Amino acid sequence: MAIEDHTQFKGITRIGRESVSTNLLNGVIDFFQWALLQIGGFQNIDITTVGVSGGNRHQLYPVKDPNYTDGQVWAGFRSDWVWETGVPVDYINQTPIRVSGVFVDGTFNTVSPYKDRGVHSGSLGSAAGYVDYPGGRVVLDTAISTTSTVKCEFSHRFASVISADTPWYRELQFNSYAIEDDDYGVDQLSEVRRHMPLIAVEIVPRRTFKGYQLGGGQWIYQDVLFHILAENSLDRNQLIDIVSMQNDKTIWMPHYGLIQESSKFPLSLDFKGSPRPSSVMYPDLVGQTADKTEPKPKGGFRHRKIYMTDTTVQEIGEINTRLFGAVVRATFEIAEGGI
Repeated sequence: MAIEDHTQFKGITRIGRESVSTNLLNGVIDFFQWALLQIGGFQNIDITTVGVSGGNRHQLYPVKDPNYTDGQVWAGFRSDWVWETGVPVDYINQTPIRVSGVFVDGTFNTVSPYKDRGVHSGSLGSAAGYVDYPGGRVVLDTAISTTSTVKCEFSHRFASVISADTPWYRELQFNSYAIEDDDYGVDQLSEVRRHMPLIAVEIVPRRTFKGYQLGGGQWIYQDVLFHILAENSLDRNQLIDIVSMQNDKTIWMPHYGLIQESSKFPLSLDFKGSPRPSSVMYPDLVGQTADKTEPKPKGGFRHRKIYMTDTTVQEIGEINTRLFGAVVRATFEIAEGGI
């Protein structure tokens, strides 16, 4: 029996399908992550990179992870490594480093990010593994000695852009560049430490509507908070400028329900945090509609234009003498013709 209009919801066709809130949250995070890379929001760590006060930033450290044997998990001094490729160089003179391999006691072991994302050959032999970019670590299939010297060239983000729903049991990591300190804390799991600066995006429960056109449709006005945390006022103020100056900016919001239903899902990172062979960058994600069945789909996931307006900035009270914060509030206008 067909559903009659007076017996069904409008604008909602399925429980669990991505909603306005989820599409907006993910779309804003994806936009800011990509746009930050285009203005140099990353740092390249090569084998010669050392800390200001000493320490080797390219060196990985063994991490005690209850899910693995000691000697399997090796983490960098900062997490949230850059996995994206093809970053435009209009405003920057270098591009992020995609991990090509790791050195174990001086022997190079290659990584095949577009094949199976595994670590291969070299001295590891059967100890292959994978690169977890969000976690900023290399996970080996077979443990090696925790006294091994493991090095890797990578890029980490200057500022993480995350959902404010991310569990806040995580410990904010101060002085994340001070790798020469004995109490640096890199041996902690990346899941329980969060380096700064960061932007935490929150879709708040405040929404209004206005008629869109004769015959149906509505303008949705949804408030969004950008929580900014940094270790110094310079980084905080820079992120305030970046976010607040997007006032009156229009961007495309992808439809993450369609992305999940795509035969190529997930489009970017797999459940291990490694790039998929058909990884899709943000410009392709919101590009013109194309054949989504191609090996590397381009476009086809555009959903709605969203307009950022009424942006205001508010300082948060002092939590810690070394913690600088602010909240940027903005309203996003979304035209929904089907409600």
